[in-house]
Amino acid sequence: MKNKQTIIIAGATGNIGKAAAIALAKRGTRIVLLGRNPGKLKMTAGSIFNILKETGIDYKDRDIATLAIDFSDMESVKLAAKEALNRFPTINGLVLSVGAFIQNGPNILPSGHERMFATNVMGPFLFTQLLINRLEQSEGIILHVIARFKKEIDWDNLESINNHKAMTAFNRTKVFNRIIAGELARRYAGKISSVAFDPTYVIDKTDPSLKDRWPSGLRGFFWRIMTLLFAKHPAFAGEPIANHMLSHENRHAINGALFKLDKLVKKPEQAMNDEIAGKRLWDQLVKKTGLISEESANNKMLTSS
Repeated sequence: MKNKQTIIIAGATGNIGKAAAIALAKRGTRIVLLGRNPGKLKMTAGSIFNILKETGIDYKDRDIATLAIDFSDMESVKLAAKEALNRFPTINGLVLSVGAFIQNGPNILPSGHERMFATNVMGPFLFTQLLINRLEQSEGIILHVIARFKKEIDWDNLESINNHKAMTAFNRTKVFNRIIAGELARRYAGKISSVAFDPTYVIDKTDPSLKDRWPSGLRGFFWRIMTLLFAKHPAFAGEPIANHMLSHENRHAINGALFKLDKLVKKPEQAMNDEIAGKRLWDQLVKKTGLISEESANNKMLTSS
């Protein structure tokens, strides 16, 4: 891993995504910042340049690119993936740090999908699949920023549209993230590496938009107190993310692993190891995103020949 690598960071304008971008840039990585708002992406890129300069790093040698994407919109995801493939001939890694919490739902998109499910689950899944061949070429690594919330899956209400409760729906998307991380590790073993990363509780307490993201009522009050007492700065997560993306000489050896910050979690993670749920969710997401698997495409070609 001595050559300069190109790593794409989804959710780069968020606390953890930006912290990962800073840590990777400091190590000389070519980073691609993904986010929904082009203006915010530009500001984030500028602030990273300034941080590198203040740290005394020759930031002119660092490559920082931006790419706008709306993970709730599958057409936007397809366009962004196409642009990424056109612009970046080598993609060594993908950091998935997408975790929108949206209140007052269900929020139904014109596509008919629930916004939080589409943003946190469908979009990242589709984007990953559209880049997977490019990642395979460099034996790339995919790092899923996860939260170990536990919530039973309702397979008949996968998007949490019926009887919608925002926190329940959000927690389910976090379970889905872990399931996908494990399923990717199984399906692409020996080709890419898929790992899950638990950042613990990190929040930028100075973020002015924080007040708009809290849950309502007593739950929001609880999280405010927790943040005040226990939250760590995002850099606590950014540094170990950079280490995991760059420091493992044999990436295949960590395929399917779960890390808590810089430590390997040895106890098996239930959602990541659930092969039945992994296949079931994968098949559902292929349908929901409109993605035709390579196997299905090959079968169609054989049938028509």
